[in-house]
Amino acid sequence: MLTQYCVPPSQFIRAALVTLCLLTSSTLIQAADFRVATPAELDSARKSAHPGDVITLVGKDWHDVRLKLKLKGTPEQPITVRSEVAFTGASSLNLNGEHVILNGMTFRDGRLETGHVILIRGAHNRVTRCTIEAYNPDKIDSRYQWLSLDGHHHRVDHCRFAGQNHSGTTLVVWLDEEGEVGRHRIERNHFLNRARGNGNGFETLRIGTSETSLKSAQCVVSENLFENCDGEIELISNKSCDNIYERNTVIGCAGALTLRHGNNCIVRDNLILGNGDRHSGGIRVIGEGHQISGNHIEGVGDRIDGAIALSAGVENPKLNQHAQVRNVLIENNTLIDNAGKDIVRGHGLGSRYRTLLPENITVKNTRHSGKPTMKQLKATDVGPDAQQK
Repeated sequence: MLTQYCVPPSQFIRAALVTLCLLTSSTLIQAADFRVATPAELDSARKSAHPGDVITLVGKDWHDVRLKLKLKGTPEQPITVRSEVAFTGASSLNLNGEHVILNGMTFRDGRLETGHVILIRGAHNRVTRCTIEAYNPDKIDSRYQWLSLDGHHHRVDHCRFAGQNHSGTTLVVWLDEEGEVGRHRIERNHFLNRARGNGNGFETLRIGTSETSLKSAQCVVSENLFENCDGEIELISNKSCDNIYERNTVIGCAGALTLRHGNNCIVRDNLILGNGDRHSGGIRVIGEGHQISGNHIEGVGDRIDGAIALSAGVENPKLNQHAQVRNVLIENNTLIDNAGKDIVRGHGLGSRYRTLLPENITVKNTRHSGKPTMKQLKATDVGPDAQQK
C-alpha cells in the first residue's frame, strides 16, 4: 500500500525561498578582481565595484594623473584598491569613500603646486603600505600636503614618507567645524629625511588647526618611527584635544613633539633620542590637562631649552596664541644628558605677550639614568616592507 505525504504549501514556499536566498548569497560573496592598466579602465571598474571587490592597478607607471575615486564597501567586505605601479609627475589621488583600503600606492619623483598628494575623505578608510618619496617642487615655498585625512575613523599604517623638502605638512588631520571628525589611527609608519624649512608650515605630522583646536579629535599616533625630520620646531604639532601619542621613536630630529593647541592629550612611553643633533628637542607643552608619562628623552639639544618645556601663556588668548599651561601631570619620565634643564617652566616668557607661568604642575618620579624601558623601533619594524601586525 502506497502512503502519500503531503507538504503544506506554506512550508514548501518557505523552503524554496530559503534555498533561493542561500544561492543568491553564495553568488554575492564571490568578489570580483578588476585589473586595470589605464585611468579610464579604473573609472569603469570604480563604477562597477561592489563590497568585497579588489581593483589592481597594473602595467607601466602612471604619469600626470589626477585620480578621483568614490567607493563604498562595508565593514565585513571593504573594497580594496591595490597598486603594482608607481605614480609620477603631477599625479595625485582623491578618495571619498567608506570602508575602502588603499594598498601599496607609491608616489615618487613627482611634484604638485598646491593641494594634496593623497586626500582621504569619508569614513572608515585605510591607507596601508603606501609610499610618498621625494615628491618635491622646484621651489621650497610651494605648499601642499603629502597625505591629508578628512572625515573620521581612518587608519594609516605601514607607510613610508621620505625626503620631503618643501612647505606643507607631511601628514595632516583636518577637523571640520561640524559633524563627526577624527578618531583616526596613525601607526607603524616611517617618517624620514624631512629637510629643514624656512619658517612655519614644515611640520611632519599635525592634527588640527588653530581654528579647530578646541575640538575633540581622539586620534591615536602610535609606534611610528621619525628619523632626521628637521622641518621646523614642531616635529609633531598637536592642535586639537584628547589625542594620544604613544610608543613612538624619534631619532635625530631637529624639532619637538609639541602640544601647540588643545587640551587633555596623553604623551606616554615615547623614545626620543637627540642623536647628536644640537637642534633636537623633547616635548613641548601648551594648554591644560595633559599627561606626560613614561617617556625616555636622551641627548636632545637646546631647541626648546630643555627636555620637557612648559610654555608661558597669554592672558585671554586667541585661538592662535599660547594658552596657559595648567593641571599637567609629568611622571615616570627618564631624562638623560639633555642640553638645558630637565623641565623648563615658562618657555618663551616675555615674548609675544606671554606673561603667565604654568600653574598646578605635578612632577613625580623623574629618573636620570637607566636604559629605555620601551622598544626602539627600527626601519624593519615599520613602513611598507615591515611584517604587518
